[in-house]
Amino acid sequence: MSDSRRRYEELVREIAEHDHAYYVLARPTLSDAAYDRLLRELLEIERRHPDWVRPDSPSQRVGAPLPEGSRFPRVPHAVPMISIESLFSFEEVAEFHRRIRRALAGRADDWCYVCEPKWDGVSASLTYRDGLFELGLSRGDGAVGEDITANLRAVGGLPLRLRGEAPALLEVRGEVMLPRPAFERLNEELAAAGEAPFANPRNAAAGTLKRLDPAVVRSRGLRLIAWELVRCEGGPEFATHHEAMAAVAEWGFPVSPWLEVVRTPEEMRAFHDRLEERRDQLDFEMDGVVIKVDRRDLRELLGSRARTPRWACAYKFAPREEITRLLDIEIQVGRTGRLTPRAVLEPVRLGGTTVRHATLHNASYIAERDIRIGDRVVVRRAGDVIPQVLRPLADQRRGDERVFTWPVSCPECGAEAVARGEHRYCVNLDCPAQMRRRVLHLASRKALRIEGLGEKAVAAFAEAGLLRSLEDVFRLDFARVAALEGWGEKSAAELRREIEAARRPELARFLYALGIPEVGEEASAALARSFGSLAALRRACDAAAPVAAHRAGPGEAGAAADAVVE
Repeated sequence: MSDSRRRYEELVREIAEHDHAYYVLARPTLSDAAYDRLLRELLEIERRHPDWVRPDSPSQRVGAPLPEGSRFPRVPHAVPMISIESLFSFEEVAEFHRRIRRALAGRADDWCYVCEPKWDGVSASLTYRDGLFELGLSRGDGAVGEDITANLRAVGGLPLRLRGEAPALLEVRGEVMLPRPAFERLNEELAAAGEAPFANPRNAAAGTLKRLDPAVVRSRGLRLIAWELVRCEGGPEFATHHEAMAAVAEWGFPVSPWLEVVRTPEEMRAFHDRLEERRDQLDFEMDGVVIKVDRRDLRELLGSRARTPRWACAYKFAPREEITRLLDIEIQVGRTGRLTPRAVLEPVRLGGTTVRHATLHNASYIAERDIRIGDRVVVRRAGDVIPQVLRPLADQRRGDERVFTWPVSCPECGAEAVARGEHRYCVNLDCPAQMRRRVLHLASRKALRIEGLGEKAVAAFAEAGLLRSLEDVFRLDFARVAALEGWGEKSAAELRREIEAARRPELARFLYALGIPEVGEEASAALARSFGSLAALRRACDAAAPVAAHRAGPGEAGAAADAVVE
């Protein structure tokens, strides 16, 4: 080996060690200037000898940008990335413990839990083969994620090569986050450039990972914290989660500094309360504590529900509340015609997010609390839940507040608004607002998953007369789409590919996509299991003629079905 080649190999290892010290150990070993000198030396050697470039070289953290208009490929998860159950009170946590105890009675005598932070960022799955980072996926819908490998390479703390002796195959999951100081700096830069700032660090991390240029990802300072070992083949076996995470740290991943083994609900609460007290002092957002059964064999024994594992839960922090002014109450029209009041608020910071709107549920909710336009109101936001107006501050009224009057007609199409229970509905099935919401539901991630058919696109297509019903999605005139402002032939062709791919959905997704009232995700899956095919389901519906009277079918849902299968 030549001296130059030997120096190159030394630089790759040395820079990797400095990265580990900076991102994982939080103990920088070099000044920024000294680090930059090493990196420039490495890049110069690679410029002279491009055939020497290693896949774990620091230069490989920033790859070439994807062409404009590109989409990240969708890849199935080897192990589904399901969510965990959220609990909001100590009583719920105690009941979680009792459920585990009942399930393990007579099966296990010695078991405990692990408590760790529930980070509020973007989850990612990282796969390594023979020690090298090979594949990085977003959560997606839990079954299929997007291949964001190139962008994840640019995330601080993610090892391109595992330290020490590596297993043949390793899958680790973690949270990609933007530290608060980096978030504030990014928003200052965006504001200076005349661009809209991000509402919170989580949105900033999610938006950054969707960028097509890894250099942008690198420049924004995203960081990784690993929180689960999913697969380890051709390597050591681990009896417990805390042993597995110790190994994950040895392989070079940043892991949570807060991980505690507990046995009782009281110990869970103590950990939760200690962390909640510190949440605003940390650089990273967290919104609760994750509680997991520690022994991996018991996790297998306990299994999972349709959407959540039985062996884990998230004990959420108390929701934050703020006071702001209710500027107006506007009416939104849903895909079933339901009219929903929405509060228009004076913007207020709430739990790291700028809140401008909040739910008011229904007319009864407003009347019972005597909420008036112009009131000072208490607004609450808990995790991903839509912010809600809790109550007015009646003692702070000025005298110019207005009582909300429910409209007698649909604000979109003017049709009669009829009362059904606590809600009011637009009776016009051809209401443009209902149609737009049905199309968005059809294209959503849990339905047909049509990338590029979001709110702006649907509104533009409807305004141009391209979308008047669900079936029009599958009969779009793409020449007219390409001519719309902000589109062009390339974007139109990409949307066309997405829609063509959506013609071959799983039956459960297809049924859910139709948006039939009372037929949600679980009911759609049950129907798909029972009938097996759309033809068999149609025969059953034809045999049960009264079903045809259902509001969403056969009508537009049936027409959409015909359009898909054409």
